[in-house]
Parts: sequence; structure tokens; C-alpha cells
Amino acid sequence: MKKTLFYIIIFAILTISLAAETTISGEFDYYMVNGFDKDDSASFTDCLDKLELDFATSVGDHSTMKIELEEDGSWNDGTGTYPEGTPSFNYAKIITDWGKLLDLNIIGIKTSVGLEAWETFDMVDFTGFGYEYADNWTQPVLDRDAGFRIELSFLDGMIRPYYAMCFDTVAEVDNTGKPAIKSGKLQNDEMQLLTGVGVDFGTKFDLPIWVEVYLQKPNVKDNLLTGVEVMFDRDFSTDSWISNIKAGGWLNSMSDDNKHGEIYGISAAVSAWGFTLAASIAGCVGSDYFDKYFGENSWSPLSVAALEAEYEILEWLSLNAGIAFAFNDYKEMQAGDKSLQSFEIGTVIRPSAGVQFRLGYILVDEDVSDAVEKGTAYFFRTMNTDGVVNNKGGLYFATKIDY
Repeated sequence: MKKTLFYIIIFAILTISLAAETTISGEFDYYMVNGFDKDDSASFTDCLDKLELDFATSVGDHSTMKIELEEDGSWNDGTGTYPEGTPSFNYAKIITDWGKLLDLNIIGIKTSVGLEAWETFDMVDFTGFGYEYADNWTQPVLDRDAGFRIELSFLDGMIRPYYAMCFDTVAEVDNTGKPAIKSGKLQNDEMQLLTGVGVDFGTKFDLPIWVEVYLQKPNVKDNLLTGVEVMFDRDFSTDSWISNIKAGGWLNSMSDDNKHGEIYGISAAVSAWGFTLAASIAGCVGSDYFDKYFGENSWSPLSVAALEAEYEILEWLSLNAGIAFAFNDYKEMQAGDKSLQSFEIGTVIRPSAGVQFRLGYILVDEDVSDAVEKGTAYFFRTMNTDGVVNNKGGLYFATKIDY
């Protein structure tokens, strides 16, 4: 029944595409690692693939329908029970530009209604390990569910406050009507909402700075999350020896009825003379909250760090290396008690815009496998799976195509 519904929706999308202005884009990713087992004989280790299709279709003069389909995954943040390969929706929503409809000049108003994992604005990638993304650590994002988002804009889009919430307060599993259990907590009878404001100083001034402040009510009783994210990204002219400097950081404060904790991430990158150097760190300040939910002494003020270096040999060919570390209590309790989490080195080939191939080697200690199973370790960029860890890494080949 699920696949039948999927094909009906695809047919409807293609039919609409013939009668309306529609753009189709997407992404294809494939990762393969060939490692060495414990007997030191060559072995196939693991692979991952993902295919996404994005459709954007005009609906009248003031609305746009956007749908993203993914080849693998399911509801409830990919933790459902549908078979691997079952197509699923990442989002399906109608966006309406009310400012354009009402011919408003001072204020912009846009609404989005439909299925979406309503979240904060995106930050820029630094090292690839994900320490610069608050989503990877504290998840300031609502469960993928039916809901709505309203966003206002002032001063030519420089100031953009928003509010989002889910209509359904029960996360269901496999259409049973039973509430889901995530992180040991019953996801039931708790409204989910996310509200905040983003300020982009680059729209009105020559300041490449973005600041966002937000508050989230997650689907856990008595929990609140407040956060701030800051981003600086400056490109320089071709006459300058520096081509780009960027820096970013985030701080999230989480609390329940009687405990709280703060977690942060800071990143920076410099590109000059064909070299790019990037670094990221993350940690926790005030561990009462994290001790309660993740175990005693599971976090520390400096928990993880990552470095990345890339050198552009030709316009389409680069050498790239990355290394990740864990420290203090986080190293002992969450990352297999190993300081060096992983090391990667390889080549990056970009034959054309939107096409990237990576070939190289991953070295990782198998003692961090328990951390991978718990989902607490972020130790390398290419494939974060048990198979790679248990085989101590290996040669990797990765393909990423954006079209």
C-alpha cells in the first residue's frame, strides 16, 4: 500500500510538472569502504547510498509546492519500521508569500504548511565532522510531522523572526497509534514548537555576519532549549592573498524542571594560497542536565576537536586530510576512552559543478565501536557505522552529486 501511494504521488507530481512551472533537483550520495578484518585479510567493510529528489512547483502567483523524496528512510526521523529502500518524504509543504499577495512593501510574510522537520536556519560546514552544527548535538529541530511555520522579514530581509509548531503532539510508529519512545522518554501529549529570529547584516550593510536566537519546546515533558548561533563568512577579491575567512559558533542551554546544562561549538577556517585550514571544538559547561540524561561525568568543557586541511593542486583536484580527537570525561564515557578518534587522508576530484568524488583512507580505533552503537561519537566524516569501526577503517570511495 505504501509503495502504491508513492507511485500515485509521483504520477501526480509529474502531471503537475507538465502544466506548471516546475524545477527538479536532488542529490545522490554513495560511500564505500574496503577495510581489513582482524585477520588482516582484505574485506569489504560497509557501504551507504542515498538518493533525494526535490520538486518545486508554482501554484498560482503566490504559492509554491515543495516536495523532497528520499530513497531510504521513514517517519520518526528515520527510525520507523518500513523496509530499507522504501521511499519516504523528507518534506511536503506549501509555501505562500503573503507579502507579495497583499502588496506589502515594509514587511514580508511567508507561511509553510505541510510535512517538515521544522528547524533553525542552516550554518556553514567547516571541517565536515559536524561539531559546528548544533543539530548534531542538541537537535534544535522538531520531529518530522505535519505542522506550519510563519516567517516575517523586515528591512529587506535583514531581520527574520519565525514561529513553527507541529499539529500532532503524538509521534506514532508504524501507524499503530502508539506513542514512540525516544531517548528513553515517552513522546506523548507534549506540544512541539520552535521560535526565533535571524539577523543577516549582509543584506543592508557590508558585514558578512549572521546571528540567530531561538527557543524550542521539544516533545519531552518540562524540557526547554534556548540557543544562539553566529556566523561570519567573508570572501576576498582575487587580488588578495587570502581568499576566504569564516568563523562560527553556537551555544545551547537545555533545562527541565530542576536541572540545566549548556553545550557549545566553535569553528574557524582560513583559505589562502590554495590552502584551507579549518578547526572545530565542542564541549559542555554545567553538567547537571547531561549527567541526568546521559550518565554521570559523560561531558566536559572540552569534549571534542577536529582539524581539516586541504590543498588545491588544480582547479578540479585537491588533497584533503582530517583528524578528530576526544578529551576528558567525554573521551572516557562516550568515545571508547581513545583520544585519537580517527584520521582521514585522500583526494577530492570535482570534474564539474555539483559533482564530487573522494578517494582515500580512514584510520579508526575499533575501541570506539561502543560509542558508535550508542550514537554518541562523531569521529569521522565519510561513514559513521559499526562496520567501518570494527574493521579499523580502510580505503574509501565516495560520490556526491548535486543536480
